Amino acid sequence: MKRYLFVIGALLVAAAGCDKEPCAVCGEELTQHHVCLELTGSALQTKALDVPSLSESNVVRCRLYVFSRGGELVGDYDSLDGRFDFFLTDETYDFVAVVNKGGLPGGTVTRETLLATVTRLSENAVGCFVMAGWLDSHLIESDEKITVEVHRLVGKVSYKVRTAFSGALAEEPFVIEDIYLTNVAGSCSLAPSSPVPEADALWYNRMDLETGEGTDAVSDLLAGHIGLPLKAVDSIATGHSFYPFPNASPDNHDRERWTGRCTRFVVRATLAGRTTYYPVTLPEVRSNHHYHIDLTISNYGVEHPEDPLGDYTGVTPVLTVDSWDEGGSLQGEF
Repeated sequence: MKRYLFVIGALLVAAAGCDKEPCAVCGEELTQHHVCLELTGSALQTKALDVPSLSESNVVRCRLYVFSRGGELVGDYDSLDGRFDFFLTDETYDFVAVVNKGGLPGGTVTRETLLATVTRLSENAVGCFVMAGWLDSHLIESDEKITVEVHRLVGKVSYKVRTAFSGALAEEPFVIEDIYLTNVAGSCSLAPSSPVPEADALWYNRMDLETGEGTDAVSDLLAGHIGLPLKAVDSIATGHSFYPFPNASPDNHDRERWTGRCTRFVVRATLAGRTTYYPVTLPEVRSNHHYHIDLTISNYGVEHPEDPLGDYTGVTPVLTVDSWDEGGSLQGEF
């Protein structure tokens, strides 16, 4: 599979081109290596409903941070074209790269503070996802190539919905109205962890689909209006994917009082003119992972997106999880 990489190329420089810098502690002169860095990376994304996959560059802006082993900032470098040029002495460094995010800290920022930087879901867009990567404890003592693997902070959710109605229900009209995600965290840090968002933090689609001010910026990432009737035995796979932030919250199904909880994939439909819901819970959403839901419907669902399906025989969901490589392709036929 393809990997999404930053390739940091330390170009070979003749010894005569190296500068000397005095060591403030030992009084000796240290060699400075002229390091040229080139960033590469591309991703194939599905842009919208029923639109063929479009190849888009996913590196719009980038900043590279270089830290000492003590976590102090040695240098930070911005790039629009993915090229950097700077000097480093023989020493061990930590490298942190952040892609497609504005408003990053500079100055005297430490590695710990940088990784605690918060990014919002609204800063992401298809073809321009916020990404982060790091390489720790790397010794610079000669010219070399360094590879830093970067990961999207969002996860990806794709789906296929099938109908398998029989008996009297096979004669009733069935329409998929909307497909969306609920209980989606609105922010996360750059750190490599699966967070448990605070209940009073920013969330989208708390317990059901929300509309209005504040939701427009992320509506394409979390919801899609379908309005499509299906036959008694039929299927739909629009190619539309959703992109939630990580969420490792413990779950509950209280629909009267909001608390943090698991993210859910929800199909809102009408069967025989009656609104019904088919929710599938994602036990944990992790960064840069792909969740594919294959959902078979043969009966009415539940009355509310927060009602658990349990062992309900009218709905059969199959959840497949894998790392998000090659634009999120999963092996298997769905």
